[in-house]
Amino acid sequence: MDFPAQIINLASLTAKRLWSSTRGSIAQLAAVAVPALSLVSIATVELVAVSASGSRVQSIADAAALEGAQHLSLAVDAKVVKERTASFVEAQFAGWSDAPAYQATYEIVDWNGQNAIRVLLSGNRPSFFSSKLPEGGWKFRGEATAAPVGKTPLCVLATGEDTHNMEIRDSSRLMATDCGIHANANIVGGNAARIDGRRIQAKGKASGPTMTPAPGQGAAYIADPFRAMRVRSLTCPGGKVEAITFNGGTHYLAPGTHCRPIIVKSRTTLVLLPGDHLFQTNLRLEANARLQGEDVFLHINTGTATPDFTADGARVNLVGRKSGPYTGMVMASVWSGQPVLTLPGSNVERLLGVVYLRTGFLQVSGEGVAAEDSAWTVIVARRVISTGQAKIRINADYETSDVPVPNGVGPSGGLPGGEGTRLID
Repeated sequence: MDFPAQIINLASLTAKRLWSSTRGSIAQLAAVAVPALSLVSIATVELVAVSASGSRVQSIADAAALEGAQHLSLAVDAKVVKERTASFVEAQFAGWSDAPAYQATYEIVDWNGQNAIRVLLSGNRPSFFSSKLPEGGWKFRGEATAAPVGKTPLCVLATGEDTHNMEIRDSSRLMATDCGIHANANIVGGNAARIDGRRIQAKGKASGPTMTPAPGQGAAYIADPFRAMRVRSLTCPGGKVEAITFNGGTHYLAPGTHCRPIIVKSRTTLVLLPGDHLFQTNLRLEANARLQGEDVFLHINTGTATPDFTADGARVNLVGRKSGPYTGMVMASVWSGQPVLTLPGSNVERLLGVVYLRTGFLQVSGEGVAAEDSAWTVIVARRVISTGQAKIRINADYETSDVPVPNGVGPSGGLPGGEGTRLID
């Protein structure tokens, strides 16, 4: 803020005239000069305070813009972003003992194709001679614009709007340190549980497990990115059908619709050949059995089939489709109802691709770390639950895999603000 030349000129002129006068007595000179010099001293102190106030108003504008940009990164409604930014500004001025009166404007603006928030603060406080010098009192202005920077790949999405659609119970863990976790309702769980992500956010509340980083709340709803996906269904013969049993050695299963229950006996390996496998009935692994396949998509008709991978020592190692209508998918169910797909942590070595349950629950249980050997995994389910000591690791090494990531998840469905926020103006 400019130093007011009027005050300096007035004081200097008065002093020069008095000291140059040969007719005035020392007492007369002092009587007039001392107040003039005092005026200069008072003005100097006042101007230092005014300059500090101007800097503080600008600092509040900068901090408020960065605060608003954090809420923008949650993609919440623009009105909510403005309200939360305004609350931040109010708190800053409330904690300032001699704060000036202020007015604030908040705008959501476009910056390189994404939303940014602009904060404009106008302050005013009385000045000398009833705010005549300068006219209208001291005026302050602070202006700043900030935006989320980068993107966080979206790798866990609980699409349901139930009260608790993401539950991390007991001492289980959800580990997604390189990507984002989002719940369309609440995140809850046990105090001994833990969630690690690059970003964690909930449309509702997030409480219970230890979460690193601290979760965002009040995020915008994220629609199911695969809600339009259709899976062809072939009619299977009616009546009771005999199970197919694989016993001993290694066996290969061609893609297609599997109408008969499949049992993989102990110490037996079933290899799914590349393509789309539609299971119309049960698929069960017995103790120490193994299910593996590369470039495969498993669709589970959960109305008539429930895969069972829970037997002791069973192993699942699957790599998703590299081409075709289900590119990037490894396992899914689009049928109605609320089926539960249980993945025992220690039994699931690799699930490379998207695991999608349109209306179902994905439950990770037992011990061990599920999906640890996958280059990347994405989970999209109505509800996500982990229990016991189970752990699920969601890797995000997209560039090292030849399985393409579908649109709407991973880096193409990223959450804004993966690298924080920054001032842009």
